[in-house]
Amino acid sequence: MLAPIGGLNPFVSRAFADGGMPRSPLFGCQPFTQPMPRFDVLTRNQDPMSFLNPAPRAKANTTRISLDPALRNGTSPIEGPIEGRPWRDEWDHQRFDDFLPQIAVEATQEPAKRNLVYNPQVSQGLNSGIDPNATIKLKFHPGMPEQNPTSVWTFNGTIPPKLVLGRYGEPLLFRHHNRLPADVTQNGGFGRHTISTHEHNGHHGAENDGFTGAFFFPGQFYDYHWPIVLAGHFSMNTGATDPRASSPTDDARLLKYVRGDWHETMSTHWFHDHMFSFTSQNVYKGNAAMFNIYSGLDRGCEDIANEVLLPGGTRGTVNLQLPSGHAADHDRSWGILDYDVNLMLADKAFDRDGQLTFDIFNFDGFMGDVMTVNLAYKPYFHVERRKYRFRILNASVARFFKLALADASGMGQPIIQIANDGNLLPHPVTLMELDEQGIAERYDIVIDFSNYQLGDRLHLVNLADHADPVDGKLKGTRPIRDLTVAQALSGVSLDPCVGRILEFVVVRDPARPDLSRVPNTLIPNPDLSQMLASARHRTFEFGRDAIKTRVDEPADRFVAVGAEGPWGISTNGGLTLDADYGRISAAPRFGSCEVWHLVNDGAGWDHPIHIHFEEGQILARDGKLGNVPL
Repeated sequence: MLAPIGGLNPFVSRAFADGGMPRSPLFGCQPFTQPMPRFDVLTRNQDPMSFLNPAPRAKANTTRISLDPALRNGTSPIEGPIEGRPWRDEWDHQRFDDFLPQIAVEATQEPAKRNLVYNPQVSQGLNSGIDPNATIKLKFHPGMPEQNPTSVWTFNGTIPPKLVLGRYGEPLLFRHHNRLPADVTQNGGFGRHTISTHEHNGHHGAENDGFTGAFFFPGQFYDYHWPIVLAGHFSMNTGATDPRASSPTDDARLLKYVRGDWHETMSTHWFHDHMFSFTSQNVYKGNAAMFNIYSGLDRGCEDIANEVLLPGGTRGTVNLQLPSGHAADHDRSWGILDYDVNLMLADKAFDRDGQLTFDIFNFDGFMGDVMTVNLAYKPYFHVERRKYRFRILNASVARFFKLALADASGMGQPIIQIANDGNLLPHPVTLMELDEQGIAERYDIVIDFSNYQLGDRLHLVNLADHADPVDGKLKGTRPIRDLTVAQALSGVSLDPCVGRILEFVVVRDPARPDLSRVPNTLIPNPDLSQMLASARHRTFEFGRDAIKTRVDEPADRFVAVGAEGPWGISTNGGLTLDADYGRISAAPRFGSCEVWHLVNDGAGWDHPIHIHFEEGQILARDGKLGNVPL
């Protein structure tokens, strides 16, 4: 049990971890003394129908297998289906034969272990000198203790974090095996051994969305079918004639045209556990990975600029040539990661033995006091004098980040933002600091290191301060304030995760010319003007003191069961109701347009809102169009 001690803590120079927990021990480890590892790329296997055993299929595989008796009472034999996907017809993979998987990616969820096979898909020189053949212990820093199997549960049980590469028009089957302990108590005090995997922002069937109640057990697998299609697949560009709606082929000279609206092209996703009531614990424990999606527009290869015939009869290039790398250096012409870098930001906390810890009794948002990037404590990263793209994920469970770039003297430096939450922006935006980045949000940025000299050191700086200056505790409900770069570097904040979090070291000139670009126009927003005139409006208000209802109550009848929930949602002025995945609060019609007004009732809690299945366009913030830069 974790017991806050009300501020009576000798570690007063910095805020407590999670409000009242003692400061995490760092075992003498200093910031920027270890290299930042690039993501570990999961293998793409051809022909899933023959590669995977058993072969995937539209219906759930209900073959009976023996499961660990610890799932029930520890002694009696137990059997269950080999696949954790529900067996009823509505859980069949939709249009499975129409989008027959062409690629299989297989991963496990399992307790911490050493990584013997590391695949960053970049050379050692582009990975800060990390030897891909060396065994990687599950440590947040070489000077910290190795994590116990009960402390950390990651994809494949190892670090660095995992990355999947996909491309439009190439359906992917992700087989996720649950190899966590069958004994629910063997979790180090937090985390649940039943999981449900959500591909965040994906366009796919509900049966593959990681529904919060569709969890599967240790010993089972779940086949997630990700078609990787553009929005509007069945209603727009149905003849697949627009080259901007396209996907890179293995032949650098060709594009594969796909159906759908090219304005909806997405690039940076992630996937994570989504189990009801345990998402935060399981993500914090290691159930988080990233998913790069490539397209004709965002090819991931900067030295290919072949011309195509565009609508209107003009000829031009489709590939935006964002920072990535050269096909000449690789055996493929897409998805090159040399200068396209995934960053996973997350705050962590450790017990006195250096093991990952979590306060399951904190319902206002758990806060860690140790800053990690790619699960490494405040690392450094070697860069060349050229442009880099960074895909930044906030993988914390409550913390907001607000990032800036500073040189060695502490002066702010420009950052170019090119995307948010998977979508490239209509135009790049040059900023001296990014907007606040909430949990699960992704920001894609470009930094041009050609403006600096060899040996220069720069830092990503976090400006979002969660420490209450009155009692010195970290507040998980929202940032207390946003600091300037000078304030963040001065040490005025009690928040240990404010200030420098990642160091860039300029180590050399690039071996090849930098052919990457940041075009003035990226992907324009869809024109919704005609649809908005007939759109239905709904208002969802988020607030505290929700009424708990029974799952089996009809939609028009709400019955309190003796408790008030911590937060809930009111629909169109109705009661504020606690979460219930058996309730339908809105049922938009296929092909219709709706405007949703998302309202925070002002109870002191900030939280991003993520709508599954469909992309939306922000029309106003705080009621003003001017707060939404185009």
